[in-house]
Formats: sequence, C-alpha cells, structure tokens
Amino acid sequence: MLYVGLLHWPCIDKNGEEIATAITNLDLHDLARVCLTYGINTLYIVHPNDVQLAFARRIMDHWLQGYGGEYNPIRKKAFEVITLVKDLEDIKRQTGAYMVGTSATRMDGCISWEQARGIASARDVCLVFGTGWGLAPRLLESLDAVIEPIGAGSDFNHLSVRSAVSITIDRIAGGNT
Repeated sequence: MLYVGLLHWPCIDKNGEEIATAITNLDLHDLARVCLTYGINTLYIVHPNDVQLAFARRIMDHWLQGYGGEYNPIRKKAFEVITLVKDLEDIKRQTGAYMVGTSATRMDGCISWEQARGIASARDVCLVFGTGWGLAPRLLESLDAVIEPIGAGSDFNHLSVRSAVSITIDRIAGGNT
C-alpha cells in the first residue's frame, strides 16, 4: 500500500532555516484529488500546531459534512482520503510503512526511481514531502530512504509541492517512466 505524507515541520525556508509552514487550502484540495486518482487511500497532512490542524479540519468539514459535499460529491470523496496528524511518528505508528523522502536537492545515497518502484511493489511505503523549501536535512537523514530529485536536465529545480507529489506518485504508481 502507498501512503503520502505532507509535512509542514520540520521544513526549511529559503535561507535554510528550520521552520513550520502553514497548511494551505490548495494543497488539501489538489493532493487529495491526486491521491484518489491513483488509488492512494490515505493522505496524511502533518502539522504540530493545533491551530493549523483546526484550520485544515474546518476546510475538511465543509466538504465532508457541510454544503460543499452536497454541492460537489466528487470533492467530498477526495477529502475522505485526508487524515490529520501531529508528526511523522503518528504515520509510522498507524502504517508501519517504509518512509521514503523526497528532496529537490541531490544527496548522497539517494535511491533511483526504479528502486523506489521496487520497494513500493514489495511493501507498504509512505512518500514523505516537505512544504516551504523542503524537508529539513535532519528529517531526511532519519528516513528509510530518499528518492533522487525530480529533474529534466535543467539547473532550476523548485517545483510546487503539488507538482512534485503528482509527478512522484505517477512515477511510483502510474506504471509509466
């Protein structure tokens, strides 16, 4: 089984400082839809701050119990894949999954896309994504593996997290390379 975790802490800002980022409405909508499209049953939204989790819960409630779900039942179905948690340890406890991180920065020891597909076909995997300017290095070092960066030969590599999640899921679960 494949899971997705969108972490808002510990992430880094443009100066490399460790920060917590804000949950965004767009990330919830778009990432839930891509997960549902690829048959991923759980998208974990991870934030240590209760106020941020309450914000996400209000958005979710609009689509799951409020008028939004009546107005757009397809969006309601997408929101059903979202689970809110406080930290990565919650995901590990709930899934027991192999934690595979992502980064736009090339690191020593990264696994290839082919290796990532092989791991995901053999065991439960949670793909871990960071917001802001990516996951903090200390978090990346604590994961089971990190996939090589997405790239197409350009020196520029700063995709939105929504784009990175979509590309990564397609490369791992889409069957196309």
